[in-house]
Amino acid sequence: MTGRLYTVEEVARLFGVSPVAVRKWIRSGRLKGFKNEASVYVIPEEEVERFKDEEAGRVRVYTVDLKELGVGRKRGRSAGK
Repeated sequence: MTGRLYTVEEVARLFGVSPVAVRKWIRSGRLKGFKNEASVYVIPEEEVERFKDEEAGRVRVYTVDLKELGVGRKRGRSAGK
């Protein structure tokens, strides 16, 4: 293995997620990492690049409650004026 080793915190910052999410990815096998001699997860640079390429192809879908955002409410003047 060549290249840099990333910490869970560094990978979390790169992907805009929490360190807990990165640890879950490692435990599930979605992201390959291992514990170093200090029992701290590290992720090889090659794996970070592979994961980045895989994530780039994913489509994220978000659900938004428009009522919660106030869309559709009448504001200001009453409807009759």
